[in-house]
Amino acid sequence: MAEQILKVFSKDLQKNLFPANEFYKQSKLDSVTGGTVEVPQSGSKPTVEINSTVPLTPEERTDDVLTYSVDKFNTPPIYVEDANEAVINYSKRMDIMGDHIAMLNTTIAERIGTSWCPSNGSTSLKTTGATRPSSAGGAAVKAVTYNDILNLMTALDAQDIPADGRYLLASANMYADLLKLPEFISSDFQKGMPVENGVVGEILGFKVYKRSKSARYNNTFQKIAAGTSVQTTDRDAIIAWHKSFVRRAEGNAKTYGRFDDPEYLGSIVNAMVRAGGSKGRTNGEGVAVLIQDTFA
Repeated sequence: MAEQILKVFSKDLQKNLFPANEFYKQSKLDSVTGGTVEVPQSGSKPTVEINSTVPLTPEERTDDVLTYSVDKFNTPPIYVEDANEAVINYSKRMDIMGDHIAMLNTTIAERIGTSWCPSNGSTSLKTTGATRPSSAGGAAVKAVTYNDILNLMTALDAQDIPADGRYLLASANMYADLLKLPEFISSDFQKGMPVENGVVGEILGFKVYKRSKSARYNNTFQKIAAGTSVQTTDRDAIIAWHKSFVRRAEGNAKTYGRFDDPEYLGSIVNAMVRAGGSKGRTNGEGVAVLIQDTFA
């Protein structure tokens, strides 16, 4: 008789870890009907005339359209052998599918958040605080100060962006700076602000989200594409936005499976979803970025 090999697994499966991705839901949702989304843009504002004489001269407003792409995201098929599931006391197939959905959500969140940010950070705000280590392992950077957040607020105020509905997304590195600000950890905050939908605090009217990674810029303040490997010259950024001035298109995730396949003696599974994101306006109003500066 062939020797029977038994494997014992803990019933408490140590699941894979994923970032907090709730932040990108604070945006305008567009329907996914094809490969692109078109967002109509109002033309220039009318002028105001004082003590005009008649007849008045009619003017025509020329509107525009903002277009962004909706991409297809999928995970590669994963093979689960029936014999493998027979000797473990958790559903490996279900755990794999959970990982696929979580990984799709993480990838989409990173791409949408990055899509909201200006490509050239030279027009954005820079941190001004004391020296602190870089999360990328490069030259030391300047920490976030209260005045830096005040400047983000002022930038949106200058654009007449509504006060209600503003958010910040901070990387773990920059959120640590916020926790050193007395204005952020005030008595009201310490009383126990409830964590609702991932919000971890509030400052100057911004509800704050924290994530292991936010948007990144290089040492010439050019935006780095989502999913790019980290370089020592990278700088973290805090994204500030109003939920009515950024867009997302997001379909429902679809799972695929070929179960109990006789050729493989097991199952093959993966998942797919269509999604995309963009600033809501061609002029970029409603979004600001605070990028880590260095002492060089």
